Amino acid sequence: MPARKAKRTQVGAVTSSKADRLELVPVAGEVVLHEGLTLVTVADAADLTAIQADVRLKDFILTRLSPTEAVVLPQHSQTFLKALLKAGHTPKVS
Repeated sequence: MPARKAKRTQVGAVTSSKADRLELVPVAGEVVLHEGLTLVTVADAADLTAIQADVRLKDFILTRLSPTEAVVLPQHSQTFLKALLKAGHTPKVS
């Protein structure tokens, strides 16, 4: 079966793609709200930097919200959790 190209659609201030990626494109003065995302929080910014540098984990991170917070799409949460454990991280899940 041939590979499909990601189809992009513009919806308000958010551009979405069928390749499971979102790009936040807020217009000045607008607030963008998303539901159903998984938030990853670490104690030290270096931990999140290390996760983003790890080839086994980096593709799960959708976007970094702050030095210690990032977003993973919910459909990838369990796979990301397993990859974290396999990479030697000990996440607390709540």
